[in-house]
Amino acid sequence: METFGRGCLYLIVGFIILTLFAILTRSYINIPWFILIPIIILAFWIASNKSKK
Repeated sequence: METFGRGCLYLIVGFIILTLFAILTRSYINIPWFILIPIIILAFWIASNKSKK
C-alpha cells in the first residue's frame, strides 16, 4: 500500500508541474498514450524501489 500511495503522489506532483508549465507558457501539452503508460509504470517502479530501502 505504501508503494501505491507514493506512486500516486509522484504522478500527482508530475501532473501539477506539467499543468503549471502549460499555464506559464500558455501552451497545450498533449502526451500520447504510448508515452504516458511507460511514465506511469516508471513512477510506480521508482516508488517500489524507494519502499524497499
